[in-house]
Amino acid sequence: MSEADRVEIKTILVAVDGSDYSDKAVKYAAAIGPALDAEVILLHVVPMLVNATPYHDTVSDQPFLALQKVGEDILARAKSLAESLGCKVSDLLSYGDPAGRIIEIAEERKVDLIVMGSRGVSGIRRLFVGSISDKVTRDAPCPVMIVR
Repeated sequence: MSEADRVEIKTILVAVDGSDYSDKAVKYAAAIGPALDAEVILLHVVPMLVNATPYHDTVSDQPFLALQKVGEDILARAKSLAESLGCKVSDLLSYGDPAGRIIEIAEERKVDLIVMGSRGVSGIRRLFVGSISDKVTRDAPCPVMIVR
């Protein structure tokens, strides 16, 4: 195999949402990252809530601030978990559509691998809505590892 045929993984983006599947994704990234000498970035995306009124659309501060605090806590817990497993990580809090932001950040940072948990969406809801992991897998600029 020539050097040109080698796959190099230098940056791993781990999408975290506080679920058990998310914790497993952190554990996998913590096993892979140091072994490859790759940068591991933890990402939590705070969804934007828009309150539609007959007069205008507004973003409500209270629910947003609460979601931001939850996101900060999720990142802190994920960072603690990764570091307890011997993996140095950086963390990033972003805002917007979770699937869209994961994809955008992966593109911006030239990520080599996205690791995320499966949320287990099934049945009719999946048919109409799909899951974040489905959307990321379909549109990501790099390979995506889905952890169950």
